[in-house]
Amino acid sequence: MTDATSAGFRRIGVAANLMKEEAVSILKDLVPRLRDNGFEVYLDDAVKGHYQPSDPKTAAFGIPGDVDVVLAVGGDGTILKHARRFLDRETPILGVKGGSLGFLTEGRTENIVERLRDGRFKIQRRMRLDATIYRDGETLHEFNALNEFVVHGAGYSRMVTLHIDIDGKGLRERSADGMIVATPTGSTAYSMSAGGPLLDPTIEAIVLTPLNPHTLSFRPIVLDPTQELSIRVSSGRTVIMVTVDGQQGSHLEKEEHLCIRRSDKFTRLLVPEDYDFFALLNEKL
Repeated sequence: MTDATSAGFRRIGVAANLMKEEAVSILKDLVPRLRDNGFEVYLDDAVKGHYQPSDPKTAAFGIPGDVDVVLAVGGDGTILKHARRFLDRETPILGVKGGSLGFLTEGRTENIVERLRDGRFKIQRRMRLDATIYRDGETLHEFNALNEFVVHGAGYSRMVTLHIDIDGKGLRERSADGMIVATPTGSTAYSMSAGGPLLDPTIEAIVLTPLNPHTLSFRPIVLDPTQELSIRVSSGRTVIMVTVDGQQGSHLEKEEHLCIRRSDKFTRLLVPEDYDFFALLNEKL
């Protein structure tokens, strides 16, 4: 789903992954150009000590809640982190490429300021997933993901047997190294690497992709977004983990179950007005 264009953006928050070598050089170029084009610029506090504007009037530190957009400089992991951080504010996120392979960042960094100034971006509303871990009906942990949840073994013997219910109907027990439950946005991430289908990121659906399944009948499945999954660990000789967008996680014990459903919250991504998912596939793959 695509919302209105980005015309009218003036208050810009800038965050960055300073572990990326390109990030500081991008900030040195990007921040002064934003200011020169009339934008108010607010730098993430985490940037302190790594980058300091040559002119203190160029930008302030601390991103307030009422910025119009957040520029996240780095790779897709940087986008995932700050999309989660600013989720409750519904602030649009614009990814600025500071990494390598990735489907969420805008690679044409030399045009970003002018495109923002002229309103040549549009907002895409990307579906997210909620997950809850229960034990005896009690909520233990709650998570929210833009890309995916992964249930996987963490030890030497990684095979696990999972019991999967979809809307209360059993898919029967399946053995694999794990299971990926992805959004359409996440279909081009870990799920793709594991052999899952590619989905246009603007649609709504849930993708189930097994990790190294132990039978050929255990294949990727695309579900309606209104369907709800319940995953239990039936057996496994290892520690079982639930990983969230590759950045958060929790153990999943045999007496617990994981419930995954479409979230009421969305991530609003800022993309070029000429955004073409299929051209992006041709470029990245």
